[in-house]
Amino acid sequence: MDSAAGRVERVLIGFAVPLYLLTALAFAEGRIALLSDPGPNEDSWAMLFGSLAILSTLLYAYIRYLGSKPHGSSPLDQVFSRESEEEMLSRLRVEQQEADVSSMSSAWAEMEKDHLERTLGEEE
Repeated sequence: MDSAAGRVERVLIGFAVPLYLLTALAFAEGRIALLSDPGPNEDSWAMLFGSLAILSTLLYAYIRYLGSKPHGSSPLDQVFSRESEEEMLSRLRVEQQEADVSSMSSAWAEMEKDHLERTLGEEE
């Protein structure tokens, strides 16, 4: 299975390519004019397609750049995990065992025993 970041990469590319095509069509129809004077057909919404395409491409490149770095080195890892599902499942199982109720009750009993020993030592 693929990681969540890998799936997001595919979605971003699938989102950016049609936006680039829409931007190219907007240029061809004269809806976007970068270097010339604005024409009668120019549309302010047409620049949105190009902007979103560039933004999604930059996000894709950033996620791709993080691929070789360890997990947790980016704030984006909290949103889109780069761990494989096997690594994530093993990490979650370890966390689940650490948070198990039976081990928590024994830790609670140890803490209460230490507290009682301290309070009894203070009373003497």
